[in-house]
Amino acid sequence: MSANRIQTLISHLPRYAEEEGDFYGIPREDLINALCHQHHLDRAIAENTISLIETLLDTLAVLNTAYLQKGEWCFMSFPAQLLATSLLTALSDKESRFFADNFWNTQGIADAKKNQQREVLSVVENRRYEHHASHNAKPIRYIYVAWSMIKLDGNILFYQREDTQKRFDNKAGDYGLVGGRLNQHDVPGNIDIPALLAELQSENSDLIKKALPETLKREIREEVGLVFEQHYRFKPWRSLKPYQQVQGSAPNHALTEYYLNIFQVELTLEGYLLLQQQIKRDDRLVWFAIDDVAKGETTDGKIAYIKALVDDFGEDRLALKTELSALPDSFAAGYLFDPPKYGLTLLIDAERPLLAGALGKEKPLDVALTPRQLSVLLGLAAHCRGFEFATIEENIIFHPYGWIDVKNNPTLQAELMQLAELFKDTDLIIENHHDVLFRLSVNPDVVYFDETLFTYSVHKAGLTGVKTKIQVSIERKAIATALGTTQVKTEDFTLTLEFAHKLQQLSEQPFSSDNEDGVKIEDVYKKGLHKEPRFLALGLRGLIRREAGFIRFCCRLEVL
Repeated sequence: MSANRIQTLISHLPRYAEEEGDFYGIPREDLINALCHQHHLDRAIAENTISLIETLLDTLAVLNTAYLQKGEWCFMSFPAQLLATSLLTALSDKESRFFADNFWNTQGIADAKKNQQREVLSVVENRRYEHHASHNAKPIRYIYVAWSMIKLDGNILFYQREDTQKRFDNKAGDYGLVGGRLNQHDVPGNIDIPALLAELQSENSDLIKKALPETLKREIREEVGLVFEQHYRFKPWRSLKPYQQVQGSAPNHALTEYYLNIFQVELTLEGYLLLQQQIKRDDRLVWFAIDDVAKGETTDGKIAYIKALVDDFGEDRLALKTELSALPDSFAAGYLFDPPKYGLTLLIDAERPLLAGALGKEKPLDVALTPRQLSVLLGLAAHCRGFEFATIEENIIFHPYGWIDVKNNPTLQAELMQLAELFKDTDLIIENHHDVLFRLSVNPDVVYFDETLFTYSVHKAGLTGVKTKIQVSIERKAIATALGTTQVKTEDFTLTLEFAHKLQQLSEQPFSSDNEDGVKIEDVYKKGLHKEPRFLALGLRGLIRREAGFIRFCCRLEVL
């Protein structure tokens, strides 16, 4: 299309008055005839030229549609005439540019320049999207995304989006699921560049979708530091229906169609432990409770970027919450010994045996321990139980679920290996992972400690007062172990004055197992204090216990 033809067309355009509002239309045929006459064009070429420019001007909404239906060009207003003339003048003038020659360069440019590019594309694409006649604008950008579901203890792991501080649409969400968009290097095989780019920029490409597992591996390595197979495995969880939005990081902004596959991650032990360390080191990694994921926002204002996921559930956030709740955790403790109604009691004197067995029927464990071995075992048991340590020996790393890392402590490493061998044929299993990670692999709920470590305290003023309820305390002493010394732990509880008196009476004199008062005390205890989570967390087998035909009080009572 030569500049002369466009200049001819400009001279024949209809006019619209700037002030009074007068206007007129020009038949399309007159414009075609003018090009044919002045440039000796074949009529088909002139018709194509006018048709192309008419489509362009109609896209800009500068032409009156009612006149177009009659085969005439007529501008909507004087500003519409100015826009059309500006565009056609630029097309006919080789020196005209709407932007500087290097405006659209993206290599090594400052953020301000990227934002200028973004602003232009945002205006154009948002207008095209919002004013599409059938509300079905065609995307011009296609993005393939792999997301992961890393779930632990009812929480989902999110990662702070890298461009949060730079984007104009921050409200879209500050945090996304771990994962990200596919890039061309994720696609396996020797595919020539034109064919590869054509696939990357095409809708619903099977070739690109098949490469999303590679994207997931790369993104998890980059964002979380985990390596596939060594630290985790995964399987498909949900393939979302295509999602459209005018969006894009930095200047890559357009009506985009997203294809998102979400994968369910299963962590290995090494992966789980490394993840805990990564989360401590990197504040961009954040846990969202499932309720917060369903709402899309945490109580402290962190916003989840999950609109595509919510839309896939038809914005039914309750259904989303249900599905997330049903999703298994990415790592399970998996204790090797997890019996029901069982007790394992560790005594602090190597001369006294360990007790193990069904509750109420525990028997001495036929294993002889040196004082040092017992000290190591007590440390494992205390960490298994989740006790806090006031001091920790050098070159030991404590991990969740009772695991300890002793790779930098060869002496303790050898002791743990020997201890694991000693207990291998008993219920008290010490798990050994690559001779580096060790734990007491017993459900913490059945691990108890010597009752001599516990003191029950009550104030004399409370016992002699008139209040119907008083406060009592149960303290667990510090435990010196080979791994370190545990902190003293005290919990306060509220009991009825009557029950407190009964406990004091029981501490002074055991009741026979058929004594009516003793049975009543035991019953009140089992229905109340014994079910308190804070009491159970102390590690005391029981404040009251039946033993050798008697109901007795099981720790030292102190009246203050």
